[in-house]
Amino acid sequence: MKTLVTAYSNPDLDGTACAIAYNEYLGKKGNLDVVCALFGTAHREAQFVFRNFNIPTPLDAESMVEPDIKVIILDASDLRGISDKINPDQVIEIIDHRKIHSAGSFPNAKVQIELVGSAATLIAEKFHADGIDISVESAVLLYSAIISNTVNFQANVTTDRDTAMADWLQTKFSMPANYIHTMFADKSQLVKPIRETIEDDFASFVFAGKHVGIAQLEIVEVEKFIQNNRLELEQSLQKIKLDKNLDYIFLSSIDLVQATNTFFVIDSDSQALVSNAVGVVFNNCVAVRQGIMMRKTIAPLIKDLLEK
Repeated sequence: MKTLVTAYSNPDLDGTACAIAYNEYLGKKGNLDVVCALFGTAHREAQFVFRNFNIPTPLDAESMVEPDIKVIILDASDLRGISDKINPDQVIEIIDHRKIHSAGSFPNAKVQIELVGSAATLIAEKFHADGIDISVESAVLLYSAIISNTVNFQANVTTDRDTAMADWLQTKFSMPANYIHTMFADKSQLVKPIRETIEDDFASFVFAGKHVGIAQLEIVEVEKFIQNNRLELEQSLQKIKLDKNLDYIFLSSIDLVQATNTFFVIDSDSQALVSNAVGVVFNNCVAVRQGIMMRKTIAPLIKDLLEK
């Protein structure tokens, strides 16, 4: 029986890269009979890497989950977000990099959670430490994921380990000119309506009985984007808040060039929460913070505040 190597549903570049590369790593080690497949559709940034390096799209996992199959989950450690076809008892391994997790929900899983900027760093370290040759495809995906998750090493989640693995991975392939800028620019071209785009990278949490929704966008020219789409952003967040029965909701937009976070809220309670947790001052429902703070860093601050 094969072991399914996957990520959460509709994974971003980090989850996609980790699933593909870890499947290669395990296959080359020969300890397990593995297959990589994803639930849903990989994020548009992963699609960009696929296109630019002619990497085949992973298999569809929807029909692969059977009662006796084993599952390895990358870049996720929570029941939220993974396919409801996966029984937590089937999961034998979890590799993630989030401070807030519920890995204990998977009783049979070996768990590795380390606070680096990108889960891709943890997978790259396995190839590096064991001296296992890595394919160009996996090297490109892992490198791109590290660059994306750390916003080219500008985000506050970046560690020396991320930098070291990115440097090593870059020696394994020929990088096109202006690759990082092109990847970020492509990521900024929204091809779906704003609400769908927000929902593609939306996470909700329950802290001290309060339901908190955090949307995250990573684009260029954030200020212009908010000015041009303010009404649609307000309507989208209002609808998501209502549909998901949230107490708080906000959007954190990361400017990939200016290296800032711009927070956008639609109600006074959410404004007070973000202001107190992150230390920003709002003007007309918008607050700008210098430096890049990822959602995985913001969420623990929200948690600590509400639990006080």
